[in-house]
Amino acid sequence: MTRVIGILSGKGGVGKTTATVNIGASLAFDYGNNVVAIDANTTSSSLGLYLGNHKFPVTINEVLTGKASIADAIYAHPSGLKVIPSSHGFNGVVNNKRIKSVVNSLKEFTDFILLDCPPTLGSETRAGIEAVDELIVIANPNWASLLEAKKTIEYAKQLKKKVLGLVLNQADLEPEEIDKIKKALKIDILSVIPLDDNVVKSSDKRVPVIHLYGRSRPARAYKKLMEKITGEKFPNRGIIERIIGWFD
Repeated sequence: MTRVIGILSGKGGVGKTTATVNIGASLAFDYGNNVVAIDANTTSSSLGLYLGNHKFPVTINEVLTGKASIADAIYAHPSGLKVIPSSHGFNGVVNNKRIKSVVNSLKEFTDFILLDCPPTLGSETRAGIEAVDELIVIANPNWASLLEAKKTIEYAKQLKKKVLGLVLNQADLEPEEIDKIKKALKIDILSVIPLDDNVVKSSDKRVPVIHLYGRSRPARAYKKLMEKITGEKFPNRGIIERIIGWFD
């Protein structure tokens, strides 16, 4: 059965798209799944850019306005991840409620569908939440970000969506600080991704940190996150095998 997971944050700039990229690429490349990642942010897109491309002939925007087929908006990434990007330009007002029908149309052909949802709880995000079965919430370890994450978690639970847990990004925290956040938000902490220059370097090179700097602290944290998501031990590969596999 296809798992449909929404990646959310209460506010922007917390690393949500970076998380989507690393989770999606790892599910595809490391775990051998058929994975589609959808940029559900039709007004301020970035998923395609993080994966190395900023211009696509057809995007989710055209699909949601009925101008194109979903098959025309799917692009392959070297990791094996399939991407449905959003437009960087204004292509008219889209019907975000159609995102659920797009997701349903892909289920027959995929193991995982990831939705990189917009920040805040606007109509775009609500449509994304309604289209998924499970959620992962991304937050930074400051109370402005955590309070917005708490709102997102509460809203998702009202819609009876399964919240897998919280990922604390750009966080260097002591165990007692993590436990305090866990208790305050009443949510499992799936992983703590440390603040590290390798994340910025990998973003600049448009390659997920979990693959480009596989031994770095963020990559190790993402590997633990992957084990939580899949329930399986991370299938570590050597550097040569990773490079060959990307271009096989």
